[in-house]
Amino acid sequence: MRPPLHFGRVLAGCRLMTSDGEFFLSSARDPDGVRLDRPFAEVRELEDHFVAVRGTRAGQAIFGCTLEEVAPPLSSFVLSKLIEADQGIRERVLAIAREARDELTGIPAAVPVDELGLAVLPSGPRPLCVIDIGHSTRAPGACGRLDGRKICEFAFNRGLAERIREKVTQAEIVITSRDDPPSGYRALPAKINALNPNFAISLHANGDDGSGTARGTEVLYWHGSAEGRKLAALLLARLLAALGLPDRGLRPRTASQRGGSLLREVRVPMVIGEPFFITHPEDLRIGTRGIDALAAAYAAAIDAYAGRLAHPPTRAVRARITPSALAPRSAPFEFVAEGLTKKGFLQRNAGELCRLIGAVNTWLERQHGGGFKPLTRHDVWVLVHCEAGLRGDQVDPGHRHSAGERGLLPLPGNIRDWNGGKAPRWDRPMPLTRNLEHFCLYLGQLKNKPVATAGKRRLYRDLFLEAGISGNPAREAVLLAGVVHGYFYRGTYRDGKVPLSRLLDGYRNGRRLSEMMAETSYVHAGSPLMVGRENNIREALSEFSSMA
Repeated sequence: MRPPLHFGRVLAGCRLMTSDGEFFLSSARDPDGVRLDRPFAEVRELEDHFVAVRGTRAGQAIFGCTLEEVAPPLSSFVLSKLIEADQGIRERVLAIAREARDELTGIPAAVPVDELGLAVLPSGPRPLCVIDIGHSTRAPGACGRLDGRKICEFAFNRGLAERIREKVTQAEIVITSRDDPPSGYRALPAKINALNPNFAISLHANGDDGSGTARGTEVLYWHGSAEGRKLAALLLARLLAALGLPDRGLRPRTASQRGGSLLREVRVPMVIGEPFFITHPEDLRIGTRGIDALAAAYAAAIDAYAGRLAHPPTRAVRARITPSALAPRSAPFEFVAEGLTKKGFLQRNAGELCRLIGAVNTWLERQHGGGFKPLTRHDVWVLVHCEAGLRGDQVDPGHRHSAGERGLLPLPGNIRDWNGGKAPRWDRPMPLTRNLEHFCLYLGQLKNKPVATAGKRRLYRDLFLEAGISGNPAREAVLLAGVVHGYFYRGTYRDGKVPLSRLLDGYRNGRRLSEMMAETSYVHAGSPLMVGRENNIREALSEFSSMA
């Protein structure tokens, strides 16, 4: 029989706070073993995240732990609700998560350092690199002993960071940590993003499960970031040359793996350096005595990456240019986003957005005939308000959304099924114009392309033909937002059933979204998320009305 699941929030010291209390997480397989000497190392970098762990509970400890799932920051509220849910819902969620993780996981072939090309432009006179000191004084990370002295990750890397800054010549350096100013692990990505860096490196030292036998050097990067992998390869080559320890290679991370959430949420290329195992006596001795060489290795990697950022290969930039699928060659679309709020973005680009909407409708008419449902200004204004990525209160064309989507507006993972094979990758950075073109085209396809059947209705096309909705641009726009948010997908309901008639009646009668969804088993019903979406829709329609 498999060990039971335990849901809760990870605390410092490899502890898990659940609805049943607080428990120490141990990798030991036998409850009679030395449990406090065998912490479950996989949760060291997951403080403040909600996780699902399998293991055998005995007293105030959980043994033989395996990590089943990790909720990203924006999903933590949902996971906290699932702690109170029945076992069937827990198992269904985990099954979906495991399938998704299997599809995303994979270790790509190594790339020789000399073949690395870059396609990232610097934001200032010299590229800015943020150096994050992993862990904090409260949660110092893995620890080892050298000559009777206890040494932990945070203290070691705090001194290392200053040495690195002294040696870097091609980049500006900002050093930060969870201690400066005080914040939790969950707030760290926002802190780094607020500094507007070109790239970032997090300083760590590895730790094993307590056996003290693991050794070597590795560098972690986000599995979907080509630039992160290039930076990781540059750093790994220099760390290996400096310390001469076993090569553990480049380690791609997903959101459920150690360090994955940080790498995903930071908007620029970022890596986590693990130059040695602080829990191995000889590794620790080599790292400590070679700290100056270690600092020089980090600095050399930073300088190399910064230098290539300042002089990106022309061929790499040309490869990123993709002709518009909608705009005439003689009059390409041009949008402005810098320094604008959502309202400011819509006002500043109103004319160009209308031209884009017209181009989308021309494309839809060719595809679906004269009876097609046109995309409207109401549709675009509402969905921009609901979906636009923000940096503070300003729109962010390079935003990384909660499911890993990149761009001002999140394209779905199956965007090529909707828009065709020339659609961009949903999880990679893209020009603002291309993002807007394909998001608007996706909205138009949702209103016209039949993909499923519900009774006598073809979804989602026939929803927009309903009496009381069809021909009312505001109601069509609110309905379109509901389709995008998954209100017509059974997987977002606890009982697996879409209350189709109830929803259509609600949209037809202009009911408040939060009240309408509170009467269903929708997974976010009753949460602040629903009120936020409702406010976004109201603001969009209000602003649109004032402009009309």
